[in-house]
Amino acid sequence: MSRLIMAPSSPRETLRPGHGLGRLVLAAAGAFLAAASLLLRFYAAPRLIAAPADLYQTDTLLAADASYFDEGSLTTRRGVTLTYTLTIRGDPGASTSTTAVWDSFAELEDLKHGVEVNSTYQRAVFNRRTGQLLDCCGAAVNDDTRVRQHGIGLFWPIGVRKATYQVFDVNAESARPATYSGMADVQGIMTYRFVQHIPPTAVAQLAGVPSSLLGLRGKPGNVVADRYYQADNTFWVDPRTGVVIDIEQRVLSVLRGPGGQGKLVVADMDLKMSGSSTRQLAALASKNAASITMLRQTGPLACGVLGLVLLLAATIPFRRHWRVAIRRRPPDVSA
Repeated sequence: MSRLIMAPSSPRETLRPGHGLGRLVLAAAGAFLAAASLLLRFYAAPRLIAAPADLYQTDTLLAADASYFDEGSLTTRRGVTLTYTLTIRGDPGASTSTTAVWDSFAELEDLKHGVEVNSTYQRAVFNRRTGQLLDCCGAAVNDDTRVRQHGIGLFWPIGVRKATYQVFDVNAESARPATYSGMADVQGIMTYRFVQHIPPTAVAQLAGVPSSLLGLRGKPGNVVADRYYQADNTFWVDPRTGVVIDIEQRVLSVLRGPGGQGKLVVADMDLKMSGSSTRQLAALASKNAASITMLRQTGPLACGVLGLVLLLAATIPFRRHWRVAIRRRPPDVSA
C-alpha cells in the first residue's frame, strides 16, 4: 500500500540559478538608459544641434525684366534676366565646437550677354548656435577685414522667434532690422516671414566716371561718383531649424555725381529664388528638423521608456515553483 506524502505545509520558493545576476543586469541596464535619456536631452542635444562646419551649398535667384549698366559697352541694358548665384562653403579647419567659419561667393550675371554685373565675397565667423556674427578669425567682406560684421548673416538661429532680428547685408556692409511679418506655407513647411528695408546707403566711390553718363550738363570730363545701394528683402525661415527656404530681394543701385547731382542706374531688379533652390532648401530643413526631433525628443524618450521597463522588470519577482514530493511506502513484509 502506498501513501502520498505532501511536501511541508508552507510552500518553498526555489530560484533557478542566475536569477539574482539577471536582476542586477536588468537594473544596471535600466539605470544606464535612464541616465542616457537625461544626458541626451539636456547635455548632448544642446551641443550637437548647431550649424555645420562642413556645409557646401549653392542657391540661385533670378530677376526677370531687370535693368543694369554694362560697363563694357557703356550702355544700359533693359528687359534682361539676371542670375544671382550664391555659393557657401564651410571651413572645418578654422571652425571650433562653438564657432563656425563659412566662405560665400555671390555673383550677379547676365548670362545671355556674358556680363558679370557684380560679385561679392564674404568670410563669415559666427556662433554655431545663435548665428550671431563675430569680428574675429579673419572675418572679411571682399577681403576687407575692417568691415564690422554684426547681427546674423548666412545662418539664422535654430528655433527662430516671432521677433525682429538684425540681419547683415553684404552689399550694404551693415546690419538692418528684419521684422517678423506673418507666416506662410513654402513647399509644405510653415515658415516665418521677415521683411527688411535697407535705405539708400553709400557703399563705394568711383573716380573717372564720365559726367555724360550721369546726365550732368555743363560739366564735361570725368567726375567722382558715389554708388548707392538700397533693397527690400524678404526671408521665409523655417522656425524649427533656422533654414532660409525662400528669399526675395528688390534691389536698386545707382551712381550719383558730386553733391548728389545726376543719376545712373547701375542695377534695378527683383530677385526671386529659383524653384529648384527652394525645393532643395525645404528638403534640407525637413532633414534637419528630423535630426533635431531625434536628439531632443524621440531619442531621450525612447531611452527613458526602455530604461524604466528594464528597471521594473528587475524588481518584479520571478515565478515561484511549488514542489510536490511523491514517495511510495515500502511494502509491509512482516505479515
